[in-house]
Amino acid sequence: MKSKTFDYRKVPDHTIPRKRWMKRAMLQVTLFNGRKQVVCLVDSGADECLFHASIGRRLGIDLESGRYKGFDGIAGSLEAYMHLIEIQVQDFPERVKIEAGFTESDGVDAILGQGGFFESFRICFDRRRGRFEIFNRADSTMRWQE
Repeated sequence: MKSKTFDYRKVPDHTIPRKRWMKRAMLQVTLFNGRKQVVCLVDSGADECLFHASIGRRLGIDLESGRYKGFDGIAGSLEAYMHLIEIQVQDFPERVKIEAGFTESDGVDAILGQGGFFESFRICFDRRRGRFEIFNRADSTMRWQE
């Protein structure tokens, strides 16, 4: 039963001129099929895991050989090509296979969403305390350790 608590990270907020920083649930993962460490947004509102196409190319993935999928969201529509990849979350020993999309959209860098990531791990957000906890699949409880 492995779990790990992570603090939200401060990232620049470009949407509000007077507010310089915002706290986001960001997590470092290693992508295999090649090897690349990426800091990802943990996004419970995202249906799937999505990465910018440049990350897929660095992994040696022939992007357009994947299954095409269109997405509609708050930022509009985008197109992605879905591929099976292996990821490893920082401080977790196991690798997990997930399906992730790769897109040329400038609005996407690295997003861990419901499909794949949330199916493989349990995530508990505590916005007030500025942290989130990730549990491996074998763990059946989700509670904060004080």
